[in-house]
Amino acid sequence: LGLSVSGTNQDDIIRKAMAITVGEPPVRLFDSVQCTYNVLEQKPGTALLEAREAGMDVIIKEGLANGRTLRHPRLLELSERMGCNADQLALGAVLAQPFRPRVLSGAVTTDQLSSNLDALGVSEKLTTTEEGKKILEEVMAGCRMDSEDYWKDRSALKWN
Repeated sequence: LGLSVSGTNQDDIIRKAMAITVGEPPVRLFDSVQCTYNVLEQKPGTALLEAREAGMDVIIKEGLANGRTLRHPRLLELSERMGCNADQLALGAVLAQPFRPRVLSGAVTTDQLSSNLDALGVSEKLTTTEEGKKILEEVMAGCRMDSEDYWKDRSALKWN
């Protein structure tokens, strides 16, 4: 059974959900969690690692923050330095996290999907090369937003 979380308290909800058990002997109710996490919204990272270490599958939604990551100046600068597209670096940075997530791409065109798929190779570089590890640190530090600000900005988006 999976759990999907959203909002500023995702980390608290994940931890509370991990404590819910059923049956005798007790078994954890949830075996997977779907969570908003990206280079802008990183607050739930520690809780996601705890979930992974407890054996839960981690699924990330909004890895591109509804496209907002693609306009971030630091991400654009670092993707150029790495020689990849901004979406590839944003998704690659999420894929490179120690909680080993599955990441939903959100692509709506074949071109977007094709570009998103190359995030797998970018993720590998971010975790296996010295330059990649440095870029991963820089993108995570340079793009991170306060969680409250992230969700306030997200709630102001026009949805069609």
